[in-house]
Amino acid sequence: MKLRLFLLLLLFPLLSNYAQNIEFGGNVALNALLYNADESPFWFHSNRRGRINETTNFSGVINTSAIYQLSPNSYLEAGIGALYQDGYHDELQLDESYLAFNNTWLSIIAGRKQREMLYSGLSATNQNILWSINSRPLPGIRIFTNRPIFFKNNRGLGFEASWEEYLMDDERYVDNTRLHHKSFNLVYKHSPKFQISAGLQHFVQWAGTHPEFGDLPSDFSAYTKVVTGKGVGDDAGDNISEQEVNGLGNHLGSYEIKLNTIVAGYRVELIYNHLFEDGSGAELANTPDGRYGIYIEDPRASNDWFQAVMYEFYYTKNQSKNTPTSDGTDNYFNNNLYRSGWTYENRVMGVPFITLGENRFRIANNKIVVHHLGLTGLAFKKYPYRFLGSYRQNYGGKGSGYRSRDIFSTYLDLNLLQNYVNLNLQVGADFSEIAAPNFGAGLSLSKKIF
Repeated sequence: MKLRLFLLLLLFPLLSNYAQNIEFGGNVALNALLYNADESPFWFHSNRRGRINETTNFSGVINTSAIYQLSPNSYLEAGIGALYQDGYHDELQLDESYLAFNNTWLSIIAGRKQREMLYSGLSATNQNILWSINSRPLPGIRIFTNRPIFFKNNRGLGFEASWEEYLMDDERYVDNTRLHHKSFNLVYKHSPKFQISAGLQHFVQWAGTHPEFGDLPSDFSAYTKVVTGKGVGDDAGDNISEQEVNGLGNHLGSYEIKLNTIVAGYRVELIYNHLFEDGSGAELANTPDGRYGIYIEDPRASNDWFQAVMYEFYYTKNQSKNTPTSDGTDNYFNNNLYRSGWTYENRVMGVPFITLGENRFRIANNKIVVHHLGLTGLAFKKYPYRFLGSYRQNYGGKGSGYRSRDIFSTYLDLNLLQNYVNLNLQVGADFSEIAAPNFGAGLSLSKKIF
């Protein structure tokens, strides 16, 4: 597999000699990291697209892509990429491998493709509290609107939607688990300066082969129940019952509201995500749990120290404690049947402040209060930078034995060289009340290869 991967990467750009109508692109990136503790500082390995784990000292990525223009408003795109990282395991993997169709309003992606980074890379979770870039992308198919679709004159009432199916092909408790995701948001645009959207994200881990129960339901009837949300309910407890097996999956969801406006020339976005994993959460019994955020960007700024800023507040301590399920309070990102939980390749797929235990299997810490700040701009009118600072109070999770702790994590990425290659300096640190400070430094070298 590894030999075939490298042959594809080498041959991909050579095809340009025979396809004059194809536009090729490619990029190489290398990262070298040093730190004084057993694991790197939090922001060195979190939201890094699965390319860097907690014990990585070196990683490298090479990606190539080709675009074939079908018409002035549509095109086909193919891409492939290889990833190497040391750490837990020295491992060569596919970073991307996909075929995509795009036009002015619709995108279809088949395969494994990295997701777009939003909010100038300042958010702690990127798209949604449940759907970050903390792990490598899953293989599957995505069909989604790439902009709001309005019913009349590019304003008034419109919608955004997505439908996605994935295979969770990593080593996990339930082999070959499938993942269904869909979203729908109503959008109202009053003018170019005001837009509001509200909607729902719905995820389900389903099917697969359980070590005790064998093959879980995976036929079309089961799929219709997964899609419609039937079987969403309280967990059946630690003794997994037939009722839970027939619950058809681990359901997660999020209500979301976004308001975009222009204030004094600044682009402002207000964000709210409410997360739920069962009926009580879907009925808002776990309020105020969720993500609250504001993003401010100055589109006029070119040489300013501050070009964009983002503040996010995460709170997950309620967990329906006043309206408990039959299994007690909620237990975010964990599940009794799908015991690997809301993870892929032992990385949390949602907001990375919810963390795994020491064995990197079950979620150990899902009761959190977090203040997160991100800044980006141009230092001394010459050096682009990105700063992240996060203060989090961790309270563990149900039955985890986790010790409560406060942690302050910082990260600075400074682009020092922008000529033949891009050279970035990265520094970061974690400060905890129960451990010595963890400092780290690294260099990132990247270049477009064609």
